[in-house]
Amino acid sequence: MAVERLPITVLMNARSGSKDKFDARSAIDEALKASGRDVQVLVARRPRELSALVRQAADTRPGILVAAGGDGTLNTVASVAHARALPFAVIPLGTFNYFARDLGIPLDAAAATRVVTEGRLRRVPVGLVNGRLFLNNASIGLYRKLLEHREVHKNRFGRHRLVALASALVTLLREHRTYRLRLDIDGQPMTLPALTVFFGRNALQMEQLGLDEAVCVARGELAVLALPPASRLDLLGLILRGAAARLENAPDLRQYCAQRVHLDWLDGAARRIRVAIDGEAIDCTLPLVVESVPDALQVIVPAQPEVRQ
Repeated sequence: MAVERLPITVLMNARSGSKDKFDARSAIDEALKASGRDVQVLVARRPRELSALVRQAADTRPGILVAAGGDGTLNTVASVAHARALPFAVIPLGTFNYFARDLGIPLDAAAATRVVTEGRLRRVPVGLVNGRLFLNNASIGLYRKLLEHREVHKNRFGRHRLVALASALVTLLREHRTYRLRLDIDGQPMTLPALTVFFGRNALQMEQLGLDEAVCVARGELAVLALPPASRLDLLGLILRGAAARLENAPDLRQYCAQRVHLDWLDGAARRIRVAIDGEAIDCTLPLVVESVPDALQVIVPAQPEVRQ
């Protein structure tokens, strides 16, 4: 069936009743109604209920699965769309919205909804960690902790970029574990101590950090960043460089392009590790296999994408 004739299911997490969120929901409903398409909107009462709701929608109404929300919602819906080979679409309601911005999808809720009903299909690469999909990034160690603490602070103080920066600065003042790792990057083995390892799958995010690895991400590879042990002062400098889009000159930051990476403990310690996947932390079994898969996800994008910003 042609994509313009497929039913549309929009999936959201229930949110606290701020005016902005109510306005977004209203704009989505109005744009869907104006389209004349076969549509429904499903809202999970709790974040943990979203995955089952998406699978149910894919079973009962196989068509376009639309994620309206932030990174966690996008990842949950995209994972089911990828597994069922269904088209995926995005109405970005998050803080940074890298995935949508990289594809030229509008950040305005009504305009993004019109892309769902009027756009075209494009196949895009995704990342996998032990078979688990990610759209933007995956990480272990310090960066994962930064994300977890950021969510706590955002829930308390609001979802603003200044809150994210302040949260990062507070987190850096704490003690951090050094991981002794064995890596195999596209067949090239190495060992290193690291505070964090970051796998990037979004070219726009890499560009905004000032990293040349945006080029390898754009051609379908992963950006792999490994940070060796560093002082708090050096970590503070790294955060400030990232905020100023100047990470390419960061001392000691190891940077690689890769299609496939194996990661394991060097000393054969516990076989589980905490991994942040698009901002959501999960437990994974070692070794980790992290890879970029080309043309893996069917995404509805604008016929005329907006300029990336």
